[in-house]
Amino acid sequence: MSTFRSLLHDTNILKRLSSLGYAEPTPIQEAAIPHILAGTDLMAAAPTGTGKTAAFMLPLLQLLSEHPRTEEEGYRYPRVLIIAPTRELAQQLAENFRDYGRNCGHRCLLLCGGQNPRTIEDKMAEGADAVVATPGRLYELMIRHRVSFEHLQCLVLDEADRLLDLGFAEDLQRIVQKLPDVRQNLLFSATFDNAVRELASELMPGAIELGQKDANRTSENVRQWLHPVDHSDKGNAVASLLIENKWKQVMVFTKTKKGADALTDHLKSEGIQAEVLHGDKTQNERNDILDAFREHRLRVLVTTDVASRGIDIEHLPAVINHDLPPVAHDYIHRIGRTGRAGEKGIAISLVAAHEVDTLTAIETLIGRALRREDLIGHVPNHSVPATGPGKLNLRKPLKTKAGKEKAQKGKASKGKQSGEDNQELSSVPRANRAKEKPSAPPAKEPKGRGGSLFSGRKNITKRSID
Repeated sequence: MSTFRSLLHDTNILKRLSSLGYAEPTPIQEAAIPHILAGTDLMAAAPTGTGKTAAFMLPLLQLLSEHPRTEEEGYRYPRVLIIAPTRELAQQLAENFRDYGRNCGHRCLLLCGGQNPRTIEDKMAEGADAVVATPGRLYELMIRHRVSFEHLQCLVLDEADRLLDLGFAEDLQRIVQKLPDVRQNLLFSATFDNAVRELASELMPGAIELGQKDANRTSENVRQWLHPVDHSDKGNAVASLLIENKWKQVMVFTKTKKGADALTDHLKSEGIQAEVLHGDKTQNERNDILDAFREHRLRVLVTTDVASRGIDIEHLPAVINHDLPPVAHDYIHRIGRTGRAGEKGIAISLVAAHEVDTLTAIETLIGRALRREDLIGHVPNHSVPATGPGKLNLRKPLKTKAGKEKAQKGKASKGKQSGEDNQELSSVPRANRAKEKPSAPPAKEPKGRGGSLFSGRKNITKRSID
């Protein structure tokens, strides 16, 4: 096993890692840091909770220190751009940058929705060494010429699969068109699928691929099981679990914002301290709730999948799935909020009979059937059929990303809207997209890229980090 001193030489970073208690690099850090320092294009996958953020953040901080910045009339030109799918993840990445680089003197600019306009205008006028942004907000500011990337040296796509899931493919394509052609490209994700691989092969032909064994599987540190429960009884079942167990903190995931609100109200009526987090909350409310949870002032956080990626809560003992996620890969990310950094965790899913296909998709992805236990006082009237890896119910389409791609291709072959039109793009209202004519000319191809982000595959050098 290497040490951080064998991978990095910046004394400010090494001192900071020592003060944070980082003794040895994780496998993904040990494998990725040398490639990044060498300027190599890289796509990397590893299980959630294994230190992917530090794997790219630490070497980038060192590279920023090694190369002189460009400043003009008080404006510091960004040299690193990190794109994240959600506000919460972007905020945490910006905090990680400042935390790891506390003694390095580098400036980080966060660009996402919900920020104070006056404050962010002042910060944009000063520039930064690194920009962390969500795609929609970033593109809006780029077309308004409020941020310049003419001196950009490195582009990072974090949680790339989620970026595509949320419909940011077109925004990414437009952003890349406006970036310098010569730059380093890094793509990190907990999971790889065909769409992510196509994105990587177009964005960074000839890249090194680091794939950790079982990157698409759940952590061995998390004990998982399910309770069959009627849908109408799930709120009571969550309350029973919280009352009967002595967990100091729990994160509870729901499928919808409406369901999250209803569950939170129910838990409060049972005398359980709980708050809700979802996209309808203002940015200040979201920040306050997450801060309270991180600081262990809040016991139960009820949330949608807005908090399933990248949100690092120290010592979180348990996660409850009130509803299974509609996309199987999100199950991995949800339960990855517990059992992090070598700790042990618990993940409990409440499953109703109508969720059998979703359960099968999850079990197929993780390669095993989840253990079942009856929850005393909540045995369902409608039993959940037997499931397991590969036991698909063909009456309904499988709700995985691969299934979505197949469905989109089928629609395109029948003369309906293209797969790209079917994506939910943050920058194009759905009502406007529905009026687009099939005969409209294709989008302009990215300069120097030979087609769209999904045109053809190129060779990628694969390497295991196990």
